[in-house]
Amino acid sequence: MAMTGRVTDAAEILTGEEEARLSDRLARYEMRTKHQMVIATTSSLHGARVDNFGTCLGERWEIGRQDHDDGIVILVAPKEQQIRIATGLGMEKILTDDKALAVIHEMLPQFEIQDYAGGLSTGIDAIAAQTGDTE
Repeated sequence: MAMTGRVTDAAEILTGEEEARLSDRLARYEMRTKHQMVIATTSSLHGARVDNFGTCLGERWEIGRQDHDDGIVILVAPKEQQIRIATGLGMEKILTDDKALAVIHEMLPQFEIQDYAGGLSTGIDAIAAQTGDTE
């Protein structure tokens, strides 16, 4: 999957307006914190584990500052009903696996009614709060 910007919607679950709004929010987050966060949706994991898929995307796309390894990838695979928040090693002390799982649980109610943009916005805000950005 090729990266198309801060929001790569390969599963086509977002409108253009939703993508733009999420991308703007991610840009503001990066400007304030210097941490890079992206969203990726995929039509299929092709048999891969969601955690491996998210980590591989982060590495392939070089998300985060090289000298800090502080990138964040929010991965959504709606067909498989899988969500993953993958972090670079430099973010793991701030956004632990337990905290990332709590963020996913905050996103789920909106995902269950197929409000993907709303769920992703909730996720961005929750991650921002965990990492010191309180827009």
